[in-house]
Amino acid sequence: MNGFTQFIRHLVTILTLIIVSGHISALHAAQELQTRNVILVTTDGLRIQEMFEGLDPMLLNNREKSGIDNEARLREKFWRDDPKERREALLPFFWGTLAKQGVVLGNQKLNSVVKVQNRHHFSYPGYAEILTGQPQPEVNSNDPIRIKVPTALDFARQKLNLDNKGVAAFASWNIFNYFVTHEEDSFYVNAGYKAVSEEIVTRRMRRLSRQQFQMLTPWDSVRHDVVTCELALSYLEEYKPRVLYVAPGETDDWAHNRRYDRVIEMAHYFDNFLEDLWNTLQSMDEYKDKTTLIITTDHGRGVQLDDWTGHGSKIPGADDIWVAVIGPDTPDKGELKDTPQYYQGSAASTLLTFLGLDYREYNPDIQPPIAEAIEK
Repeated sequence: MNGFTQFIRHLVTILTLIIVSGHISALHAAQELQTRNVILVTTDGLRIQEMFEGLDPMLLNNREKSGIDNEARLREKFWRDDPKERREALLPFFWGTLAKQGVVLGNQKLNSVVKVQNRHHFSYPGYAEILTGQPQPEVNSNDPIRIKVPTALDFARQKLNLDNKGVAAFASWNIFNYFVTHEEDSFYVNAGYKAVSEEIVTRRMRRLSRQQFQMLTPWDSVRHDVVTCELALSYLEEYKPRVLYVAPGETDDWAHNRRYDRVIEMAHYFDNFLEDLWNTLQSMDEYKDKTTLIITTDHGRGVQLDDWTGHGSKIPGADDIWVAVIGPDTPDKGELKDTPQYYQGSAASTLLTFLGLDYREYNPDIQPPIAEAIEK
């Protein structure tokens, strides 16, 4: 793509988003949204390659570079000749059920592009962008530093007048304790190896809380995703929050350890969790037909044999991400093509819009909502 063509495309995208943003406001003035609750789910560093084409043949066929322990087993479970069949083998519930009830953006082969806007292309800057709608200049590392601005979750809690159980976040990586909320203890956050607080613990949560310290991962800062996800489901059933954020992370950590087989298995587990989450929502009157899911990732990864394990500003592909929105106010169009380019900051404005809040009151400068996810 030459420079002039790229400029024209970006100009058209900007003009389209400006027009659509105004249309969304008019649409909401004319009709009331059915969504009452929003659940944000992220899985760390899951590439567009696996999301849209499943098991990567380049990595499957190079055990030395991929670190696969049992190629035959991985091939039997997840390899299919057709890319769409491969992704359905890897993420059967997502592609078989969820995607059909919403929209999915980010497949660049269909001219749908979603990018990281921050210049770092690693985790904390990515999550800060997701939660605040724009890059945060002071967030330039993964250090445990409290985020300096209120997040969209903070804003939602305040505007909806929710108590500290009405918004909650569960994450595998311990740094989430510092950036999902601007004000410590504004709402319940449980991330990394952290015992569940006595004031909210249930019998099931207590057992999970104890087990996380008994089944350790290779990393001191990241617990197993199954603990994070099961705690989140327990909290959902017990406290019925209006806004819930769930953030498993092993899809990233196993990549850093050059274990592509574990990345694939954890992506498959992520799909299992989405199924459990969806079935739980459908079984509860508070959530059935009243809940929107926003599902995305914080960054991409390298696309070559020598860089797929990493990400960052110098690694091509690390800024390529995807996003899916499923809910009662979202058209059931599935995978989209020929969309405007979006950035991950649109997750924040989309979340606020589905809660019936004006994202411009939160911050007029953030990325606008995903129009295709809101227009029926």
